[in-house]
Amino acid sequence: MANHKGPKSNANRRNRATHRADRVADIPAHDMVQYALTNAALTINLDFVTARSPGEEQDEIESLLEITPRYGNDTNIIHLKMTSKAPEEDIQCIDRRDILAQVVEKINNLPHIKEISFVIAVDRFNWKQIDTASSIYRLKFVDWAFELKIKDGETQKVLSDSRVDRELRAVERKLQHQAM
Repeated sequence: MANHKGPKSNANRRNRATHRADRVADIPAHDMVQYALTNAALTINLDFVTARSPGEEQDEIESLLEITPRYGNDTNIIHLKMTSKAPEEDIQCIDRRDILAQVVEKINNLPHIKEISFVIAVDRFNWKQIDTASSIYRLKFVDWAFELKIKDGETQKVLSDSRVDRELRAVERKLQHQAM
């Protein structure tokens, strides 16, 4: 008779969820991070709308980069969002592309990821803000979803080989070439 494993029992699921809850309870809270125990989903919101001094912004990002790997064994799903102010209110003193690249690098090192979604949320279509998302193309995970949310509008999927996709890929290729 073949050794056939049946469906996982509810008791096993509860036990795994309890162990997961215990492990993530030790991770410090962060304004840009939410974790859902039920589906092991990590939500990271790179919030560039909230007013912070450059020093506070740097501290927020450093602590985000420090805690993200701690979710590694307990995360299957990543929801990554980058939110920006209206272009005329947006202070460009921080390099968002570099911040996103650092977060993507941390995500690439998480071992159990099954699903990734990325949303860039902007006040209106402004290429200068949108092109900061080019670092998302450094993801090693193959099948991920990309959406563009324009304030008060519907969220639009950024499809492979669409204009936005092609232009962002070109920006990232150029930056990678310059870095060599």
